[in-house]
Parts: sequence; C-alpha cells; structure tokens
Amino acid sequence: MLGAALVAVLTLCAPFATAQEADAPLLADKRFVVSANTDFSGTDLQQIFDSSLEACRAACLSTDQCVALTFNARNNSCFPKGSVTGMTPFDGALSAEVITVDPAVKARSEDAGRRLSFLGEDTLGAARSFARDLPWSHPSSASADDLAADSAARARDGDLAGAQAAIAAATGKSDASPHWTRLAAYTLALYNKDTGNRGDLPAKALSAAINGYLRSPEDATSADALVLMADALAALDRGRDAIPALRLAQTLTPTPAIETHLDQAIGLYGFRITDNTVESNLAQPRICAEFSEPLALAGVDYAPFVRLPDPAMAVEADGNQICLIGGTHGETYNATFRQGLPARSGEVLQKDVDLRFYIPDRDPSARFPGRGYVLPRATDAALPIDTVNVAALDLTLSRVSDRNIVRAVQNSYFGRDISAYEVEDFDTQIAEKIWSGTAEVRSERNQTITSRLPMGEALAGQAPGVYTLRASVPGADPYDTPAATQWFVLTDLGLSTMQGTDGLTAVVRGLSDAGARPGVTLSLLSNANEVLATATTDDTGLASFAPGLLRGKGGAAPAAILAQRGDDLSFLSLTDPAFDLSDRGVEGRAPSSAIDVFLATDRGAYRAGEVIHITALSRDSQAMAIRGLPVTVILSRPDGVEYARQTSAKGQAGGHVFAFPVGPSVPRGTWRIEVKSDLDAPALASDTVLVEDFLPERLDFSLSLPDAPLPLASPQTLAIEARYLFGAPAADLSASGDYALRPLDTLEGFPGYHFGLYDAQGDTTRDYFSLDATDAEGKTATTLSFTSYDPDVAAPVEMTATLRVQEGSGRPVERRIARVMTPADPMIAVRSVADGVVPQGGEASFDLIALDATLTRTAMPVHYTINRVTTRYQWYRQYGDWKWESFTTRSPVTEGDVTLGTDPVTVSAPVDWGRYEIVVESADSPRSTASMEVYAGWYVPADATTTPDMLDVSLTADRFAIGDTATLRLVPRYAGTALISVLSNHLIDMKIVEVSEGENLVDLPVTDAWGAGAYVTATVLRPMDIAAGHNPARALGLDYAPVDPGAKALSVKIDAPEASDPRGPLAATVHLDGLSAGDTGYVTLAAVDLGILNLTGFETPDPQAYYFGQRRLGVELRDVYGRLIDGLQGEMGRVRSGGDVSNRAAMDSPPPDQDLVAFFSGPVTVGADGTAQTSFDIPAFNGTVRLMALGWSETGVGSAQADVLVRDPVVVTASLPRYLAPGDQSRMLLEITHATGPTGVMGLKVSADGLGLGDVPTEVTLDAQQKVTLSVPILAQEAGDDTLQITLTTPDGRTLSQTLTLPVRRNTPQIAQTRRFPLAPGATITLNADAFDGFHVDTASATLSAGPLAQLDVPGLLAQLSRYPYGCTEQVTSQAMPLLYLSSIADVMGLVPQAQVDQRLSQAVDQILARQQSNGAFNLWSDTTGGGWLDAYVTDFLSRARAGGIPVPDLAFRRALNNLRNQVNYAPDFTRDENDGGEALAYQLLVLAREGEAQMGDLRYYADTKGGDFATPLAMAQIGAALAAYGDPTRADAMFTRAGTLLRTDLSGPEPQTLRADFGTHLRDAAAVLTLAAEAGSNALDRATLISQIEAVDTPRSTQESAWTLLAAKSLVSDASVAGLSVNGAPSQGPMVRVLQGDAMQPVTVTNTSTTATDLTLTTLGIPDGPVMSGGEGYSITRSYYTLEGEEADPSGLHSGDRLVTVIKVRPFAETGARLMVSDPLPAGFEIDNPRLLSSGDIAAFDWLKTTTPEMSEFRSDRFLAALDWRSADPFTLAYVVRAVTPGDYLHPAASVEDMYRPRYRARTFEGRVTVTK
Repeated sequence: MLGAALVAVLTLCAPFATAQEADAPLLADKRFVVSANTDFSGTDLQQIFDSSLEACRAACLSTDQCVALTFNARNNSCFPKGSVTGMTPFDGALSAEVITVDPAVKARSEDAGRRLSFLGEDTLGAARSFARDLPWSHPSSASADDLAADSAARARDGDLAGAQAAIAAATGKSDASPHWTRLAAYTLALYNKDTGNRGDLPAKALSAAINGYLRSPEDATSADALVLMADALAALDRGRDAIPALRLAQTLTPTPAIETHLDQAIGLYGFRITDNTVESNLAQPRICAEFSEPLALAGVDYAPFVRLPDPAMAVEADGNQICLIGGTHGETYNATFRQGLPARSGEVLQKDVDLRFYIPDRDPSARFPGRGYVLPRATDAALPIDTVNVAALDLTLSRVSDRNIVRAVQNSYFGRDISAYEVEDFDTQIAEKIWSGTAEVRSERNQTITSRLPMGEALAGQAPGVYTLRASVPGADPYDTPAATQWFVLTDLGLSTMQGTDGLTAVVRGLSDAGARPGVTLSLLSNANEVLATATTDDTGLASFAPGLLRGKGGAAPAAILAQRGDDLSFLSLTDPAFDLSDRGVEGRAPSSAIDVFLATDRGAYRAGEVIHITALSRDSQAMAIRGLPVTVILSRPDGVEYARQTSAKGQAGGHVFAFPVGPSVPRGTWRIEVKSDLDAPALASDTVLVEDFLPERLDFSLSLPDAPLPLASPQTLAIEARYLFGAPAADLSASGDYALRPLDTLEGFPGYHFGLYDAQGDTTRDYFSLDATDAEGKTATTLSFTSYDPDVAAPVEMTATLRVQEGSGRPVERRIARVMTPADPMIAVRSVADGVVPQGGEASFDLIALDATLTRTAMPVHYTINRVTTRYQWYRQYGDWKWESFTTRSPVTEGDVTLGTDPVTVSAPVDWGRYEIVVESADSPRSTASMEVYAGWYVPADATTTPDMLDVSLTADRFAIGDTATLRLVPRYAGTALISVLSNHLIDMKIVEVSEGENLVDLPVTDAWGAGAYVTATVLRPMDIAAGHNPARALGLDYAPVDPGAKALSVKIDAPEASDPRGPLAATVHLDGLSAGDTGYVTLAAVDLGILNLTGFETPDPQAYYFGQRRLGVELRDVYGRLIDGLQGEMGRVRSGGDVSNRAAMDSPPPDQDLVAFFSGPVTVGADGTAQTSFDIPAFNGTVRLMALGWSETGVGSAQADVLVRDPVVVTASLPRYLAPGDQSRMLLEITHATGPTGVMGLKVSADGLGLGDVPTEVTLDAQQKVTLSVPILAQEAGDDTLQITLTTPDGRTLSQTLTLPVRRNTPQIAQTRRFPLAPGATITLNADAFDGFHVDTASATLSAGPLAQLDVPGLLAQLSRYPYGCTEQVTSQAMPLLYLSSIADVMGLVPQAQVDQRLSQAVDQILARQQSNGAFNLWSDTTGGGWLDAYVTDFLSRARAGGIPVPDLAFRRALNNLRNQVNYAPDFTRDENDGGEALAYQLLVLAREGEAQMGDLRYYADTKGGDFATPLAMAQIGAALAAYGDPTRADAMFTRAGTLLRTDLSGPEPQTLRADFGTHLRDAAAVLTLAAEAGSNALDRATLISQIEAVDTPRSTQESAWTLLAAKSLVSDASVAGLSVNGAPSQGPMVRVLQGDAMQPVTVTNTSTTATDLTLTTLGIPDGPVMSGGEGYSITRSYYTLEGEEADPSGLHSGDRLVTVIKVRPFAETGARLMVSDPLPAGFEIDNPRLLSSGDIAAFDWLKTTTPEMSEFRSDRFLAALDWRSADPFTLAYVVRAVTPGDYLHPAASVEDMYRPRYRARTFEGRVTVTK
C-alpha cells in the first residue's frame, strides 16, 4: 500500500507532462521502471533537498551518469544514482531504474509515427507524456508477466477496472506493444461500460493505442492498435480523424472487419456537403455549396466535378466552398457535385450529390454613392442615389447647426449612414428634422439605377448649414434595411487652407466661377466647439489666423474652419490628414522648426571605457545660430535607461560640444543620444552609436558588378579589390560570401506601381559561395549564377551580395552590394489610381504597364479581372481542439482584354463597400501576372480621397540664387484659375493668375525668404459647368527650388600631410573661409582610424547637407474639392414634399591588445587668419587616419575630411587572440610588409612578460613590397594582463617597436565556500595555503572573521556582493545598501577604502536615478518598469542614503515618494493569492511612514482588517515596522507575530520555484523580517531561532538574501569588536576580520586567549580547480553547434574562418518562474560574429532555427550573455554565430544558467577543449 506522502507526490505528477516540444522524439531515449516504497542503495551523484518528484526525474535524465533515482516523499529529497547496489523497503520512498530504449525500437517508432501526422502534434505529445508518466502513476513491485496474468484473470471475472489497473502497471514495467494495446482495449471497454463516470478514459485509450502502434513490430498488431485508435477517436468526437487510422490499418492488414469499420466511419464522418447558400444580392448571383473540410489550396480544377445547369456559369473553389457564378434572378437551377470531388486532406466525396437552387430577386435597397459632402450650389442642385428594385423612397431632411458640426465629427456621425439604433440620439442631440417627403425613381428589375434627387424645393427658405438626407425603402424594417444617409452642405464657397508655422491661411474661391469671394466670415472652431477666432476674406479671397491659435491642446485644439457669407455656408475639417504629396516630389527630412539642431559624433562605434564626443549645432529656421540656448544631451543605454546627461548653458555661436565617458562595464549594444532644450518636450535631434567589443578593420575592399538591371538568366561576375589600410594590396587572403534574392513589389522610377501577386509570400532565397584567394594585387572574382531561382511569377528581384574577406588574423571584413535583377519573362505592373482606398459606390481604377528585362515598357496582350474579395471564418474541431480557418471567396465584378504599350492602360470597375483585387495575366506567358488589392467603404483616409489630381508642373532651372527670377511651367488639362504658392514651413509668396489649357509660364522672384530652398505649388481650379456636365475640379502640382545658401555655407579645408610616421605628432590646420566680418569661427577636429569608421559605415558629418538640403513640405494643405458631390450624374427623380416638421552587466571584457587611434579636439576658436591648428600624438599604428573637421560661426556651417596614410617603412602587423586561458596554446601571427625605404635583412626581436614563446627568427629578409608571415607559438601560463614587445630594425638602423597586451583570464564562474571552525579556550589554529585547496590560487581570496560578525558571515557576504557580476537596478541597490552601515568592515577588507565610501554610494545613487522614469518609478534593466516593490526598495535605499548624508537630489527623491503615494492611493484590494498579496503595498507604506508621509488610518486598517491577507512574512513585518515608526507598538508586535508564524511555516517546507515580484525567497524574508524587528525594537520574534536558521544556509545567496542578511547583522550587532583573540601573536582589536589572498598567502595564526569558546568563519571566493563537470539543480543546459545549414557539427578541429551556430538550450526541471542569466564563455580561439557589426551574425537568416528573444543580450569579446524572465516548464533556446579565428588548442569553458534570485538553481555544461587549425 502506498503511503500518504507518496500518494500525494504521485498525484502531482500530472503537471510534469504538460510541456512538450514539437521536435521531441515519439519514444524517449530513456524510460523509468518504478518501484514504490523502495529505497535504492548505491552511489549518489548528488543530494538535492527541497525538491519535487518532477525535478528529481528531470535531474536524473539530464546526465548520462544517472542510472537510477530515489525520491523521499516525506522530506522532498532527491538522490540521483550513479550505481545501484541494492534495494530495501522504505515507506514513502519512490525508486526508479533508468532503462535505455532499444535504438531499433526508436527507429521503428519514428518510421511508424510519420504515418500518424493526421493526429496532430498535441495528440502525439499527449501520448509521449502518457508513456512517460504511466510507470509513476502505476508503480508496482510485481513483474510485468505476473501483472499481465492478473489483468487477464480480472477481465474474465468482469472486473474491468481491476483489469485496466493491472495491465497499466504491467505496461509501466514492460513498455511492450501488446500490453499497450490491451491497456487501450480495457480502457475503452471500461468507458463503454460505465456511462456515468467516464472522465478522461477515451484520451487515455487513445494514448495507449498510439503507444501500442508505435512499439509494434508486426503489421497485424499495428492494425489492431490502429482500430482501437479509431474507436478512441470516435469517443472523443474526432470521428473524422478515425478515417485515416482505419485506412492505415486496412493498408497494413486488409480484412473484411476493418473494411466494414472503415466504410461505417466514412459514412458517419467523411468528406461531405454540409450547407448551401445563394448570394442573390449581387448583380451576378452566386450559388455555393459548403463542405465539411477545406478544399485543395491549388492544383485542382473543380469544374469537372460539378455538373452545371448552365454552361455559361463559372466554377470557383475557395476555402471550404464551391460556388457557381452566374445565373438569372428568379430562376431555379439544379447542380450535381460528383463523386470523387477531392478535399485538401485527400478525402473525396463518396457519391453524387444533387442540389436544387432558387435565385430570388435582389433585396430592395438604396445608397448614396461616394463620400462627398459638398454639393455645389445650382438652380437644380440634386443628390445622386443608387437604388435596386425600388420605385419610391421615404425621405427625411435634417439640419445640423453650425454649433453642432464639430460635435457631429467627434461623435463619428459625420460622413456616414445613421443606423436605426442611432436615429433617436441623432435627431434629438445633433440635428433638427426640417422636412420629410417621398421620391419616385425609375426601377428596372434587379438592376442598379442611379437617380438624382432635386433638393431645391426641400431647401427653400432654410438657413445655411450642414444637412443630412435619409432615404429609406418604404415598408422596410429599418434594422434589416437601414436608411441611406447623405451628408451635404449646399454651397458656392470653395474652401482651401494652408497651415504652417506662420499660422493658417484660408483661400475662398467660388465653385461656380473660381473667382475670389471677399467678405466671407471664417470661424476657427475648437474641439470643444468654441470659436477660437474669426477672420474675413479680402478682395483676393484670402484670410489668415495667427499661429498661436493652432497650438492648443485637447479641447482647445483647432478642429474645423467654418465659412459663411449671407445664406451660404461651408466648412472644412482640420483633423483629417493633409494631402499626401510624396508622389509629386515632396521628400527630405522634416521641415525646420524654430530650433533646428544638427547632431554629430566623432564616430559610430566605441569600446566600453571610451569617451563619446558629441557636437550639437543649434540654429533657427534660417540656419542662423541661436545664442544663449541651453542644450541638454542625454545618453541612454541599449535598454532605454538613461546613463548620463550633460547641459551646456550657452555654447559658442550656437555650437555645444560634449564628452561622455562610458564605463568599462556598461552594457553592449545600441546607445541612444538625444538633444533637448525643453526637457519635457520631444528631442530636438537624436542619433545612435554602438558600444561593442570590437577590433578595427585592417583592410578595405571594393565590390563591383555590372549596372542594374541585371538579367537573372545571365551569370554575373562579382569582383573584389582589397587593400590594407596602410596602403599595400591585400594579397593571398581568402574570401567568401552569400547572396540573397528578394522579390520586389515596387521599383524606383515607377512610383505607385506594384509587381507580382500581392497575396503571395515573397520568400528570400539565399545561397553561399567561396572565392579564390586574392592575388598579388588584392583582386579576386567569382561568377554568380541564379539558374536555381525559379519563381512562379515574373517580378523584379533585389540581389544583395554580402562578401567577407578574411584578414590574416582570421577575422572577417564585410561589405555589401545590391542590384536589381529582372526575369526573362516580361513583367506586369499595376497602380491604383486611388492609392489603395476608394470610396464606397465609386470606381476602382488601375493603371497597367508591362516592362521587359531592361525595364523598358513593352507591348503585351493581357486579360484582367477585378474581383470582390470576401473572407469568412469557419470553426471546426481538429485533433480534439476547436480551431478556425478563414475562407476567401472571389466574385468577378468586371473583366476584359487589353493590350499594354508605351502609355499606361487604365481599367476600372464600380465598387461597393469591401475588399477588391485586380488580377492581370499575360495572354502569352503564364509567369507574367500581377495583382493588387484595394479597399472600398465609408471609412477612407483623407489622403486617398482628397489628394488632388496631378498637374504637370516644373521649374525651368535646377538651382537658383537670391535675386533670380524663377519661371514656373504648368500644363493644365483645362482652363481655370491658378493659385501659385511658394512654401517651406510657411507661406512665402502667392500669385493668382488665369491659365489656359496647355502650357503656361509664370515668373516668381527668388527672395531671402526662400531660404535654402522652397516648394512652388500650383493649384488650378475649374469652375462648375452645368451645360457641359462638369463639376468643379482642381489639380495640383509642385516642384522644389534649391537656393544657393551663399555665405551660410562655409568653406572648410584641412591642411595635413598625405602621409605621416607613427609614434609621433600628426599636425593639422583647419581653414575656415567665408566668415563674415566680425564673425568668430569654431571647429572640432576628429582623427579616427578608418578601420573603426568602416565598421559602421560612418560618414563625415555634413551640416550643409543637413541645413541646406531638400526638406519635406512643412505646410499642410487641405480643401473641400475632394469631397464634392457629383450632383450631375443619374437621371432626375421626382421629390414630393411631406410638409415641415419641428536593466549593468559587470563582467568586464578582456582589455584590447592595443589602444584605438581615435582622437578629438575642440571646440577650437578660429584665429584672425581663418585657421585653427591642432596636433595628435599617433602611437605605433599602421593604417589610414581620417581627419574630420566640423566648422561653424554665427552665420554659417561647413565640414571637411582628409585621409592621412600613417605607416612605418616596414609594417609589422601582429594578430593575437582576444584573450587566453591558462594552459592555452595559441600563436601570434606576424605579417611583416615592406612599404618604403631600404630592403634586405631586418633584425627582429620578440619578448614577452608572463607568456611562453616559441622560437622566433632573429632576422627576416624583405624585398620591395614583399610580405613575410611568421607564426609565433604562445603558451598562456598564469592569469593576468601579459605584454609582448616586438622590435624590428630596418637596414638603415631605424628601430620600429610596439607593445601589445594579451589578457590571460579564467572564464570559469567563481564559487563561494563557507566553513566554520570552533576554537576552544587556549586553542590555536593556523591558516596557510591549504585554505585554498580546490581553488585556483590566482583567483582566490578568503575572509576570516570571528565574533558577532562571523555568525552571519558578514565579511564573506560583503566580499560576494562586491564581486557580483551583473547589475540590474535591484542588484546595484543591494550592493550599495550594506555600505551605508558596514563601510568600516569593507575598509578593513580592502573592498572600499573608507575615504571612497561616499563616492561609491554617490555613484550608486546616480546610477539608480539614471533609471528613474518620469513618473518616479524605476526600470529594472529592460525598458519596462521593475514593479512597485522595486520602486519601494530603491526609494528605501535613497531614504537611508539621505539620512546618512549621501546627496540625493530633492526633486528625484520627491518624485520617488510621490510615485509610492500614488501607487498606495490606487492600490487594489488583495488576498494572499491575488494582486501579489499586497507585497509592494506593504513596503510602500513602510517607506512613506519612515518619511512621515503615510496615513495612520491606512496602517491600522491594513493591520486590523487585512493583516492576515498579506502573502509574505516580509509584507506583514513591513506593516509592523511602519506602525512602530508611528508609535503603535501593540499593533506592530501583532504584525511581527503574524510574520513569525508564517515564516515558520515557510521555512519548514520546500520553497516553490516561482518568479516573485519582490525578488524574494524564504531566506530573504527571514533576514528582512529579522532586520525590521530589530530596527523597530520589537521582541515579538524568536531572534535566536531565526539567526540559527539564516546561519545554517550553505547554498549560494542572491543579492537580496545577502543584502538583508547584512542589514540584519547591522541591526543586531551594536559592537563588532572581538576580545580574547590574538592574531599572529598580537591581540585583536576592533572587528576581527582578515582578508587572505591566494597568490600572496601569508600564514595567519589565531589563538583564543579567552576562557570561552568562539567560532571562526572562513569564506573562500574563487574559481574551482580541476575540470568543470556538467550538472545542475533546477535546470539543465546544453550547448550544441550546427553548420549554417542546420547540420549538427563538432566545434573541435575547425579551420580558421569556419563559422558555426552555437545553440544553447535550457530546460527547467519543473514549472518555474525565474530571472535567469545565461553565460557562454568562448574558447579563446573563437569570436562571435556580432550581428550589430556583421550581417553574417544575424541568426534571423537561418529558417531552421527557432529561438527565444531575451530581455537583454550582449556579444562580448569573451562571452555571450543573455538575461530573460522565464515562467514555464518548457525549454528555451538561444543562439549566436561563432567563428573559429586563431589556430591553437584552447580551454572550452562551461556554459551556465543561473536563477539570479535563487542561485542554488543553476546548471552548467561540461568544460572541455577545442582545437583550431589554420
């Protein structure tokens, strides 16, 4: 009989089976044979306490060394076994033997499983889980045979439940197919017998049958399992899936019984017609049959499977329906769907199905076409309406007063139909009914008729305003057939606006004659429906509003402009989008504002520890300097957290120069720079830079391909020419690359046109290639062939080739080149005239062209079809789950045949609301096809419907100067009035001229107001012409006029030598020409290695291009012309009147071998001679230095660059690995190249400090331009930063030397070991080097302590915190908090000298405040908030710091307190299980109480009423501490007592592995509760017991656990001094703390001179000696390597330059929640292809790889780091691309994963070695 504890454990097994991987094998590699109440004796691999059964199983399976396990359910302890020597009975113990599954059985199961794809992965995953858990749910000590016999006997006796249980136990023992099949049969029999309590029996039967089938060695037994599988599926309402199971059974073993079973299943569940519909409201009706499952996606012609009633009908199959297109309304049709009609799954219709359809008449309907609302005033003004099967209409006319226009827009009524549900509100709140009546219209059966409803009589005598006309079908239900609504304003006022920085200019012209309308009153209305201002038009029809009126926010923001003159009224919304004129040449950066800032850095990439130099030029809209403007620059980390900010109060001539140092431990990635003047406003300018571990490139190369377009059918020669940056050809270097082919849907030069099929997925095709090594001139080439690229559709393709040339060091230099390529078949392109959206009831028009391979328009006969596209969704059940699938149907609206040629061919079709597409197909080439979609409906963006018609406009010159006359050429298609405007971000000039059809020329004076350039726009207005049937119209065109900036463009030149020697000064003179008299100039000058600039493609900053280049148009244009109602279309109807009605990662990367060449100087004031001089000290460097000058003055800006070749006469290039580990064997590559000067014998000397060197020749011989390569063996010995000195002596006696640094690091994670020694009275103990046994002494240190501090190991915890390698906000706070109180101990230990404590704490405050959000909250280390508890913890630290005299800015602290108060004020109610159990609230109240800002009533409420609802002991104690601070000790003690009670419960059992919002654990809670009670002076807790429980913990501690334990020690120990001890013979005074260094160990003798015993605590920190073995608790981690194609690979034995994908998989042992850090240190010969610097490192290019996106990832020079929050039992995968670089033999450090707040839960891989060959 199972014990109660064991039953409870087995009951909890189910959650372990929930997580399944899609790629998991059907049979696991290992299985367990379980024995209940049994203990295995043998070798324990490890002892895991506070564990769970699921975690125990996972721990055993994570290592091949585990052959068995024992789990003690009484105390939740786990013992994975390396061997089993015996077994003994033990109540409450569960033991299991690990059995390796026969590989032949596994292979057979995988082959069989491939035939079960119809079941779905979820079902197969459930079967895997069922097989894994069955031995645990049915453990037994009997044999499988005995259990099977017992099962058979029970079945014979009718005990099905007993039979099922016995065979389940037998199956758990044997895992044999016959037992699995019997288990399925008995389970189904039990299900069929017991109809009342069936539970999950069918699911279990299905899993058993699947496992029986997978393990079956014979076809006959496989068929038996499949039949049972089908029965189980039918019981699960998955009868459809039973059919393929029975088909498979019949295939394996054909029998009459199986055939009968299959026939029955097909009849019940097979492919069939389930419904039919008739879509009769279309002009061309559709008859559709719906099927039980989806039809084939492509490749099946369904027409032969339908017997049509009319041969003219078309057959269309889509989704799960087949539709017959055509037919006549009022007719009846018969159609037959024939036997054999196939489904997507392969099932077919089993018999002919006859269907009879009747197509009724179309429903009566009425609608107003289009979205216009402006009805031009005329004597017979009429509204067009479309009707179907309607002879009369009921009409209702309503008026919306001018005071309600804005409200109608805000309530979303305007411009759409008013539904029956909204009529009452609309008629009572928005509009007033003023007339009703009827209309008679012509009706033709089932045809759409357009009629005109004359409005003259109805509007007679009415006041001006906005009207609605509702037209409804008489007698129709308004909810089923809603009334159509036309919004309109009857007006002659054509209103246009131009809105810029100078305000809003309105132009009013007559719609009837295009003439000016003076005296019109214009009212500017706000969102609050208030009149902001009024204006009156002048004689030219112009009026303006001041810019201040347009700056309102919210209700004060402008919403519309209302125009009134006499009885005429019009209005224009100002909230709709302005015209989109990008198709007419509007481009460039945003329009200049009042403050226009140019931002420049000195380069694009920096290393950690360097200085980022930033220059910001502040100018006005005319590019003139803004004096005295304070400028603030904010530098933010990759996680969005602010790192630093600086403010420049004045600057020089509007120029501000900043230097931002970044620390050596900052996060790597993309940093953001923002420039602000008003800190609450958006940034004036922004840019990004990289902070990465990089090495500068040493060479550059160019790529060449023929010019585009290139034919895909022809091979293309891709050539490379490479040169070292010191000038020599880069010869004998390997090169490789890849190309990607990406289909293009648009092409430059064909604006608006789309190629290919819009709904086809444009997959990118990628291929890899190699090239021959570069020749003596640095050249190589390859031929690219694209014959394998064979798309179905002819469309242009972008080919991007990425080439990598490998330096001698093995590191790559990468460049890209792109070309447009074209197919052999001609291409069709489609352009929507309406830019993708058309009005409901309008026409969708398309322009069509055809292009040949040279992108020249060509002739092509095509067939086009315009379809209406409808998507429907159908729910269905599959694999036991409800799912949905979308089905798209296409109904042709129109089609035709045209021939494309030189000019676009336009085709069109009428559209109603919905989605439409056009499909164009060549009559000659099946690949030549294109399609495009558009939408039609009442919601149409303004830029789609109101963008004016195109007007042919151009300027007669390319560039102008102030004083020139610009001539504008405009060619309208009709005569009219032209409004010529000159615009930038405001209206500069305007002319109104009359123009004729054809060419017209208009002269415009170019003035200073044109600035650096302006747009010249022309709008031609055509008046209404009723006789000709023309509505008013307008067309708009524009051209950009660049203007010579003149004196604003300073001429900057750099005077520097073309070549210079290293190891000396590089002098440069900057000439600034063009300064105005009395104007002072300033320059900055940067000198940067070109190899750094090339990494990011950094270009010399160019302020002239910024300030004087083309900008986007800064004026918003709107008018009413795009919303005109065409009142001239349709036949006139008759209207009858009805009468009136009233996140810091602190593991520093190894230092680089040499410093970068990157210098910056400035700002330097230009002298009276117009020059500025500067000089840079160049180190031992060979390459190209780019000088970049930025110059400015009050009136002008400019820049320049010059390259200087810096090199020795003989260039020695040394290549080293980025770092080494002790014991690594590597090489230093020396490339010695003759550049200039004497040739012959050169002396060579190489020496090293701390490194072992192989043989090095003492001399080399070089001819002219010759290169000699040497490989110098290197052996790393001890850890440290070792140096190498290289000296070359030229034949003329010149000595060329350089020094390199090679870091030697141990990348194995550190561990902490704490030991306690009792020291009796009079006893002596001596600590020597033995204290560091098991550690690498060069990494180890130890702290020895005694007395009060030793009890809680204060010195050891301080040392561990000081070495903590990561740095989120919580961790930074936890490292700093103890220093507030224990600085003297840190000083004694040498961690932080006492004199530097305040500085260290101030740095922590600054770092924390840099992560404060605007609302006072704090980020963790991502750009998301850390949560309310973190806010309280950080504010607690800031409060304590302020109390300790550490400066904390008042504003920042006040914001933090306000944030806590706000959270308290809106805190929700909580229970122990809801809303985080009040954890954050309790801490927030405590912090506020300490600051005297909590409410006593709140504290008493939470103590008295909610005290027991807090989820953690810490939260309870925090309420107690808050009450104590307010002088209520009684309630305080009550809360501390509650906390103690809950704490005892928590500490007595296992701790769940969950992610707590308060970063806590039971140990942290204990230490924090102890701290708060001691600080509050409460004696309600058993302090001694708590201290002993905290002291007894011997697992690694989190930062929270360490910090609160230290605070507890501080609170409990008033005097840390120790008496009665002597150290090395001298009495100990003060705290007894000694720090021992492993590599400088001096013996320490401690004697107890007192009469009482004492304890010594020794905590050792360091890297463990010996190889690291894989293992872990809570997690397993594996590291695998794959080729770029996805094949698993061995990382050892790679050649230099080989690349692999490193894949890290972390698997939790159980359902978990944790903040994890994954670290994967690199072998020294490997380097990461950083995707931020090399596209080859982008893992997104590998479609075979699926990874998890971490919260943070860094690609360091020595490791990959990733942090992520994980809340699942599922595994996760991380990956990066690694490259073998330096030949040698290297330590391969272990990868690790660690729960940062439960560090006992961690795992690591094996440590090994890898070899890289040349």
